[in-house]
Amino acid sequence: MRVEQIAGRGRLLTFDDDISLYLISGSRFHLLCDTHLGSASMDQVMQLLVADPGFRQLVLFNSHADWDHIWGNGAFDNPVIIGHEQCRVRMQERGIFDLNLNAHLQRGKVVLTPPNLTFSERLTFDDEAIAIRHAPGHTEDSSVCYDLQDQVLYLGDLVEDPIPYLDAADLDQYITTLTSLLDHPARILVSAHSGLVNRDLIRQNITYIKGMMSGTPFIPADFGSYEPVHRWNQNMQIVHQYSRIARERFGDMFSYVDLLMQAGDLHEQDPEHLISVLTRYLSLLIPVNEGLQ
Repeated sequence: MRVEQIAGRGRLLTFDDDISLYLISGSRFHLLCDTHLGSASMDQVMQLLVADPGFRQLVLFNSHADWDHIWGNGAFDNPVIIGHEQCRVRMQERGIFDLNLNAHLQRGKVVLTPPNLTFSERLTFDDEAIAIRHAPGHTEDSSVCYDLQDQVLYLGDLVEDPIPYLDAADLDQYITTLTSLLDHPARILVSAHSGLVNRDLIRQNITYIKGMMSGTPFIPADFGSYEPVHRWNQNMQIVHQYSRIARERFGDMFSYVDLLMQAGDLHEQDPEHLISVLTRYLSLLIPVNEGLQ
């Protein structure tokens, strides 16, 4: 784990897979933004903290419920874990699915542990000059953490180089959130997958999202190693379309996780094949009104 002091009380912790966490050492507690891939990752963080003079309580913040940000939650005894209320819902809804799908990437033990201190819009620690707020876009539960003292904003997966994952259905909301970041007072921006970023990248991400919404014909090869991410984004738009249809037809009987299981790896799926698979899947389900007869 590489440790970089990027602000007066803030350290960027970057693992060998280029996933970064952000650690704020306040006067009363350390706040760790995201927890990587399991207990082995958190062992490295704890080795860093116990070497600090005046060891303080560790509080966790989950920027969203994606597996590569929350698997280390369970490495601690009775931790305080902050997350948006939808972060807790998403983790409970799809945590086991994500663990089964990506178990080969876990580091050490993983005990799925959802946030136990949730908020809807904003949570502030005035004495520590830390503000956490809901910032939907990458996912519906995405949130950011702002250190007002050092003017550092931890973005989670909201901004990524060259393009972000478009997990949430509401892309208009994503653009609204990213646009708001352009005028944010932060002087340092931290992305979980791209490290230190700037507002030019935010503008680039906005342009990409607008292009996806308008059907702009991108050249996949232009994204380099992120070409599978672009394919994933295209396929996720198809998944959202079928999810909306299924929720209307099947109500509470519909399982989003089941739909994802049918969809397979969105990085690799051919869009036409995906449409065929999901069409067949929905055709085998029984609508709510028929199921009650």
